[in-house]
Amino acid sequence: EPGRLFYFDRLSMVMVLIVGIVGPVICIHALGYMRDYQRSYPLIKGRRTSFFCLLFLFLAAMFGLVVSNDLPLMLVFWEITTLCSFLLIGYARTDEAVDYAFDALNMNMLGGLAFSIAILILAGQPDGLDLARMTAGPAVAAILPAIALLSLAGLTKSAQMPFSSWLLGAMHAPSPTSALLHSSTMVKAGVFLLLRLSPAMTGSVVGQLVAFVGLLTFLFVSFVAVTEQNTKKVLAYSTIGNLGLVAGCAGIGAPETVWVGVMIVIFHAIAKGLLFLVVGTLENRLYTKDMENFDGLLSRMPRVSVLALTGIAGMFIAPFGIVVAKWSAIRAFLDVPGWEGAAFIVIMAFGSSLTIFYWGKLLMKVLSTRGVGEYERSVEGRIS
Repeated sequence: EPGRLFYFDRLSMVMVLIVGIVGPVICIHALGYMRDYQRSYPLIKGRRTSFFCLLFLFLAAMFGLVVSNDLPLMLVFWEITTLCSFLLIGYARTDEAVDYAFDALNMNMLGGLAFSIAILILAGQPDGLDLARMTAGPAVAAILPAIALLSLAGLTKSAQMPFSSWLLGAMHAPSPTSALLHSSTMVKAGVFLLLRLSPAMTGSVVGQLVAFVGLLTFLFVSFVAVTEQNTKKVLAYSTIGNLGLVAGCAGIGAPETVWVGVMIVIFHAIAKGLLFLVVGTLENRLYTKDMENFDGLLSRMPRVSVLALTGIAGMFIAPFGIVVAKWSAIRAFLDVPGWEGAAFIVIMAFGSSLTIFYWGKLLMKVLSTRGVGEYERSVEGRIS
């Protein structure tokens, strides 16, 4: 029936499961983490109640966003996630955190503005604000500008170039914030919208542009991540790269590539959420984010190391999800005609080979062993 507010299909269900399983698990982890965080940073005044209130408000908005069919309703939820993100990144209220929070706010407001203008354009079209009907097939020329603006909103939310700086700044927030907003849910709202719009923009200039922005972002951040020492930033670059792949798949819009995009979304949420929590716990205990100081982790903290290895394996070792998805992406890119398909395959080959370097570097740090003293061994026992 026309004018439905909510719409459930398999893509919505996948997103509901990600938000509904990964989200609460991160909130449970945050209980112990925030106690440690207050101890590690005694100058930061504790406002744990407001922190958890924002996490829950954020999860509620995400649920609304992924099942909305009415575009103005979706925009309301979209802006609530932007606001929660702003408040959570600025949680510490240090000058640095506040700067990064405003950086995130400004870039996401730009996406929100594009979203609003798209709604104004579509309001004059029959069924224009009904997302399911609008994306039932290739878009007519009259609504392509609106599709382009909605895609811009999706690209800013998922931190694609040139908007990726806000996600790197967001790494200065407490780790549950990074895990929840920047690996499993908020940035996924952007690629969720792109996957939703995929049938409408397939084969048009808009689709090609989205695909190129996504895949070039994947290539560039893979180059940068190889040289980065701050572990949280390596995870952030890797997140932006994987979201770039999903954006690329959505832009091409063949059924196989959309399937690959959804696969990457699922596995990335699980593996990255876990890795952010592990790195946050290490940072609270070792008082450092520098990868150089994670040497001999297996000897010092065997149980935390096993979790770290699980997360890293999920990102780049053969039987796990992301690898299967990348392989399927290359298969799907072979079917794209002309020079575009060739360019996509070259980008994919270079970008994927670079990811092996930075994951390999992290893996070696964790796996190296050495003799450890009694005190170093006792650290793990105090982790909640």
